[in-house]
Amino acid sequence: MSNVSTNTKEKNKYLIPFALLCSLFFLWALANNLNDILLPQFQHAFTLNNFQAGLIQSAFYLGYFFIPIPAGILMKKFSYKVGILTGLFLYAIGAALFWPAAEIMNYDLFLIGLFIIAAGLGCLETAANPFVTVLGPEKTGHFRINLAQTFNSFGSIIAVVFGQTLILAHIPQYSNDILDKMAPDQLKTYHHNLVLAVQFPYMIIVGIVLFIALLIFFTKFPVIQSDTHEETNDSLVKAFKRLIKVRHWRWAVFAQFCYVGAQIACWSYLIRYAVQENKMTPSFAANYLTASMVCFFIGRFSGTWLIKRSDPKKVLASYALISFVLCSISAFLGGMVGLIALTACSLFMSIQYPTIFSLGITDLGKDTKYGSSLIVMSIVGGSVVTPLMGFVSDIAGSIPTAELVPALCFIIVFIYAKFYAKPVNQSHNYLKNKFSTQY
Repeated sequence: MSNVSTNTKEKNKYLIPFALLCSLFFLWALANNLNDILLPQFQHAFTLNNFQAGLIQSAFYLGYFFIPIPAGILMKKFSYKVGILTGLFLYAIGAALFWPAAEIMNYDLFLIGLFIIAAGLGCLETAANPFVTVLGPEKTGHFRINLAQTFNSFGSIIAVVFGQTLILAHIPQYSNDILDKMAPDQLKTYHHNLVLAVQFPYMIIVGIVLFIALLIFFTKFPVIQSDTHEETNDSLVKAFKRLIKVRHWRWAVFAQFCYVGAQIACWSYLIRYAVQENKMTPSFAANYLTASMVCFFIGRFSGTWLIKRSDPKKVLASYALISFVLCSISAFLGGMVGLIALTACSLFMSIQYPTIFSLGITDLGKDTKYGSSLIVMSIVGGSVVTPLMGFVSDIAGSIPTAELVPALCFIIVFIYAKFYAKPVNQSHNYLKNKFSTQY
């Protein structure tokens, strides 16, 4: 009986911290996917071309790029909990900036706010992913990280519905014919109202983030000892010199850069695609973005099941190739067929990020931590590919044509999975690290 009582107390010790960590997965999905709502809203309000609108994702993912290493140093010096609280604090500050930015209708201030939000999310991801994995018995680490990721997928769906209801549908979206008939002052007021629509939703987010931060602050988290103490101030440089010699890791960084860029680009311009190609209102077109998130959610479950029973490299190659085909269909056929293909593409994007990640950190041994951080930093691809796609669409005068940009990215992922994902024997070869299977 005493053993049962001890096991119960041990489980209860982890239950509340684990639940709070799961909420973080939900929160960063909320912020990530609200950008896809902001893009068409701001494009209309600030009269932006597709390239300028794509800077929303550039500002956001640059924040992700700069934070993982400083966040890792912060957590090494203090704790995972300090890293999480720092991330939530930055998240709240960035979201709070949306209020003054909307009041003065300043696009640059919105971009600064997005950068700060992303810096906060970078802290949260750098802390929460490994913390969830080690928060409890090692044998159930794989289950915990996958369970936490379901909150991330669920948050993506909620984000689109939340943004569609409180932002896109808040102010009627008028056609250009109606806007051309408005007086200058009337048009200015209309554009300002479109921007003001983001204030209330983002203040809700500020409240939720601060509430979660308060709960985490007063919750006692188990102390997790670092698995090694070998890292020194110059260990990143030394680790990078070793990592750069590892072929499958180099290609994983490149493939992840391309994959994240393709995913963000597809989602960012999906509403715009529906509006231009199928004459929908942005509010109604958001239903297809919601459908994309549902496809992504379903794909994550079915893809995880498939990966457990097949070679992950083959699954990744197949999914990347199908994504390429679907993006190509959306580029060459357009219309409703193209929109459906673009929506269905999310089903096959679902497993690509975690699979590239896990393949990339295989056999990295003592360099797994830094190798992981650098792969996380490669999601800066979202800040490069999205405006590039916008630039191509502006030059071509067509959103469908620009879908060839993410199509090319998926081909690169296919090449990685097919030819370069398998570790090769080299002087740097390490023992396989068990941590690599937990993403």
